[in-house]
Amino acid sequence: MAQIRSKKDAERFLEQFEETACWDEAGGKRYFVFEDRERGGIWTLMRYADGSWTIHGKGDGYCDEGETPLTPEEACSFVWKNRAAIHRASEGAA
Repeated sequence: MAQIRSKKDAERFLEQFEETACWDEAGGKRYFVFEDRERGGIWTLMRYADGSWTIHGKGDGYCDEGETPLTPEEACSFVWKNRAAIHRASEGAA
């Protein structure tokens, strides 16, 4: 995966999510896990077969109650905000 250097790159990451993300057969979704630098845990970004996006965070001392739905625009902003951590995680998966 190329580095996310612009909002257009963030959009491209989401468009090509299936190429980077793992498949969860039981949950019927693709997912990508990366560091949550603000809270010291991990984020999981998920895309369901119907195209909907969600996120979930967890770490020592916290676990989000459930998945948070995102609009496509919110998903793009989330990727942009976390681009450095996403890049590091994708390098580790390569």
